[in-house]
Amino acid sequence: MPTMTPPAPYTPAGRVVDDETEYQYYWSRGGVDIPIPRWLAEIMDVPFMVRLEIFFIGLCLGLVIAALAFVIGFFSAYG
Repeated sequence: MPTMTPPAPYTPAGRVVDDETEYQYYWSRGGVDIPIPRWLAEIMDVPFMVRLEIFFIGLCLGLVIAALAFVIGFFSAYG
């Protein structure tokens, strides 16, 4: 006797509609409420320290890649 139930039959999902009418995000500065899209509100919701960490990780990786490119270029030029 099988102990597992058979999988449910595949039913394709309905058409996905990107409707953001139920989401109302605002950026408020100086008493002015500016409506912003959801994706921008989610980015702005990330804590400042996390954004700073991501920035410094990118900065360090960029410097390492630039140093490697410089060393490879230097050694290829002077053979």
